[in-house]
This record gives sequence, C-alpha cells and structure tokens, in this order.
Amino acid sequence: MSTKEFIIEMGKVPHVAGYESALAHLAAGWFGKLASAQTDSLGNMIARKQGAKNAPRVMVCAHMDEIGLMATEICDNGFVKFARIGGIDKRNILATEVTIHGRKPVYGIIGIKPPHLTSADEMKASIEIKDMAIDTGYPKEKLEKLVRPGDIITFNREVTELKNGRLTGRALDDTAGLAAMYHALELLKDFKHNADLYFVGSAQEEVGARGAKTAAYGIKPDIAIIIDVGFANTPGLADHETIKMGDGAAIAVGAAVNRKVFDDLKKIAKQNNTKHQIEVLPGRSGTDADEIQIAAGGVLTGVLSIPLKYMHSTVEVVDLADVKNCGKLVADYIMSLQDWEGDECY
Repeated sequence: MSTKEFIIEMGKVPHVAGYESALAHLAAGWFGKLASAQTDSLGNMIARKQGAKNAPRVMVCAHMDEIGLMATEICDNGFVKFARIGGIDKRNILATEVTIHGRKPVYGIIGIKPPHLTSADEMKASIEIKDMAIDTGYPKEKLEKLVRPGDIITFNREVTELKNGRLTGRALDDTAGLAAMYHALELLKDFKHNADLYFVGSAQEEVGARGAKTAAYGIKPDIAIIIDVGFANTPGLADHETIKMGDGAAIAVGAAVNRKVFDDLKKIAKQNNTKHQIEVLPGRSGTDADEIQIAAGGVLTGVLSIPLKYMHSTVEVVDLADVKNCGKLVADYIMSLQDWEGDECY
C-alpha cells in the first residue's frame, strides 16, 4: 500500500479520542503484514519487530485519535446538542456536515443563523458551543431510537488530493504520522537491525496522551521517537512560529527531547541527504513525548514534526514528500543503532 493510499484509507474510519478501536484493528492488520501486531486494553496498536537479544528497545509512536464531538442531549425540537472532544476551534465547525455514530450512522449538519436575520452585534460575536446544535431532519421521537447521549460525532471530510503532492482532509493530525511510521517499517522489512522495535499507534493523545503513557510503561523503551505534526508556514503566522512544507520533517530540540537523540537524528539526516529542518520546543512539546519521556524511570526521546497547515480543522494539509522523508529518517536512525550502548545517551 502506498503512503497516499494509507492516509486516504485511514481518513475513512472514525477514530475520535477514546473511540479509536476501528482504526486500531485496521492498522493492526496493515502493520501485521510486516511485524507482530496487536491492540491493548486502552486501544493502542502495538507492532513489534524483534531485534537481537539484549538489544535496545526502541518505541516509535504516532497517535491514532482525532478530535471530534459527543452528543449530549436530544432536544424537543429534534436537534442534537454536543460537546467537544479535544481541541476544536468553535469558529471552524459552523455550517459543517457531520455523522452521528449512533445505533446506525445519522447524517446531520451544524446549522447557522442566516445573515439577513443576524444583528450587527451578533455578527461580531463568537458563537459558543452551547448555542450550536445538529439538525438531522428527524423528530425527537424518531431520533431517540437512533442516537443516545455519549455517541461520538465526526466531521464529514475524507482525505482528497491537492496539487503538487499535497493531501487535504480531516485528522491528518496524526494519520500523517502513522503513515510515516508505516513507511519506516516498510523500509526496514528487508534489513537485519539490532534494535528491538515497537511501533505504537497511540490512543487518546488529543485528550492527554493517555495511550502513549500506558504503552511506554508496558514496553519500557530505551529510546522513543515520537512522530506528530507541526505548524506549517501559512499567511498570518510568523516564520519563527512555523516550519516549512516541503522541507522535510522538523527535528525538535528542547526540554522534552534528549540532546544526543536530537544530535544523532540531525547527523543521520545530513549523512543520508534526507530533507529536514529544526523546530525549537523549549518547554512541553504538546505531543506524546511529554508522557513517554517520564514513563517507567525515564525514556530518551526524540520528536519529529511533519509540517501541517490548518491544524485541528477539517481541511488540514500535508505534503506527501514530508511524510516519506520522516519515515526514511526514522528507518535510518534505527539502522544507526547497531552498536548502541545505553550510556552513550547520558
């Protein structure tokens, strides 16, 4: 399966934080063709590719969950009220199409008041989540047979192609990271590596990196490479706040990253002429690394960020070349660990 096909297929499956099981089992099937894959009790997908005896354990992690909504109430007028799961910008969800995953999928829209009937003051104000509702067309008595409070809701936007090797859609944060991880595993399939590898599709990153934390405690890795997305350069954002699309994955440096892992990733990218850039993350990384770093006595972490535009919207954009370069860097780094000794990284 190509990297593009991998991302497109993942985008067809609902995987809101805490409800990633469908994607986890799908990913386990794909990764299971190249490694020994399973899912755990929290919903993580873990694929192991065994290395040499007494070799370093390396955990490569990209999160599986997406942001979404949850039904909270069915109103007398048949509208469905909802709450956010993860960091959803309320400005982005007005006049969008959604699917409520109830007893059967129910199509709906988040409506908006016509501008003709909206006052000047209302035009200036931001509409709160509590004032929004989903219109399915069903009356309450019919809808209550299909939808219950607690049902998840996803946005109806699958992944499609733009020009110049770019993809757009919902949840590319972090299906792009999963695709990079899969690409790394494909590159490694014909090589004998010393490192004992664990490829983790983590659950519930968007609500607190819970899956990565439990996976790290179970695996107890020596090194972890976390693949996520970073803010790509877009109009209105300063250069120092962003990374560039088409320039490869960004190698993060900062408190959440082990300095030698950072140095080695950078050196290996240069040696192999792999496009890359540097991202400064002085405090928390905002990724699974924040929990993995402090798990099970401490883990040597590295963070790779794939440039992504319009984060946490339904029109996120990534460059396929960046995804592949990220996967290649991970594979090259793993092959560099043939003679690794634990005390080298301290």
